[in-house]
Amino acid sequence: MAGPKPFNDTLVTLRFGELHDDLTEALNELVKKVDITQKSGKIVLTLGIKAGKGGQIEISDDLKLTLPKLEKATSILFATPEGNLQRQDPRQKTFEGIRSVDQEAEAQRTVVRTGTDDAAPAPLAVRAAT
Repeated sequence: MAGPKPFNDTLVTLRFGELHDDLTEALNELVKKVDITQKSGKIVLTLGIKAGKGGQIEISDDLKLTLPKLEKATSILFATPEGNLQRQDPRQKTFEGIRSVDQEAEAQRTVVRTGTDDAAPAPLAVRAAT
């Protein structure tokens, strides 16, 4: 009498090979997510085995895939006296004459385009290499 048949020989025959394909896809997806998140996950395969009436064996399967969860970013907002939320702290004072980085960058682009601070933006001119 030959020894026990290797498990993988039986596994590839279950559901005409569909279970094996499902396990392959699940493992591939799990490995990708674990690599991205550096967190663990798992695959659980449960086989139900019961005897049939004519000497056959009926095998059912349940495949559960637990993927690691990606961390979501949080948002920091400030409450207004009216009960609304906004990005700027309503208690923060503003200073006259201070420009934001975006305003400063636009002002520099205007000077480069026109050569002056107060002219309307002109199309960019091609400069000769020096």
